[in-house]
Amino acid sequence: MNRNLMGWCMLAAALAGCQEQVAQASANEPKDAAPGAASTMSCIIDGATAFSASGKKVSVASLGSTPGTVSLGLGMHAASIGRAHDISTGLVELPIAPGSYQFPKPGTAGASGGFYRIRNDANETLEDYTGSAYGQFYALAEQDPQARLVLDITRFQTLPASVPKTQRISLAGTFRFNAAYAAKADGKLRDACTLEAIQRSMTSQGKPGLYPRFNPELCGAKQHRIECKFDVTQDVPL
Repeated sequence: MNRNLMGWCMLAAALAGCQEQVAQASANEPKDAAPGAASTMSCIIDGATAFSASGKKVSVASLGSTPGTVSLGLGMHAASIGRAHDISTGLVELPIAPGSYQFPKPGTAGASGGFYRIRNDANETLEDYTGSAYGQFYALAEQDPQARLVLDITRFQTLPASVPKTQRISLAGTFRFNAAYAAKADGKLRDACTLEAIQRSMTSQGKPGLYPRFNPELCGAKQHRIECKFDVTQDVPL
């Protein structure tokens, strides 16, 4: 569990750094270029609650690119009834081509980096749903398909950039993932939650692993299904 949390924290820090780079590049861009002005994203939570964003409320973070791939994260920010809702794919490496992509890739270990974060007016995080937590509380197998982020990209183009040391990308499509959250006290899960997981781990030594790793009811876990549609054109750092 600690390894997964550490990995997610590193991912979140990298994504935050990329968003800062994008914001800096946008600030230096000529006004008539309007980066992200045409970008839109709409998300549905559990098939019911809907959020949408456009322009600068939609972000494309990047860790750079090669001639055939780009590492990026798609995200949006929306405000509703005194709450801020942030949704992101986390950082993924994609071929610069339309197609359907899964993270982690089938047959490989890892967890979805997608997240859905809810904050209050004081910018305090109230609930932080992550794909990694979904894998811990709800995955029914080591490589449960329901624990993956899926991107279906219908358009992926690279265009001439208007800012030095950036690349303009234009892509459209959908993504979806499951995410979970469990409240903690002093950074720790409930005692009953962790003790039960330890006991199950000890009794299953030498046997196939038991799933989910943690009992969601004992841990007070909650889950959401996030489904989003996007159409973005934006400069990202090379």
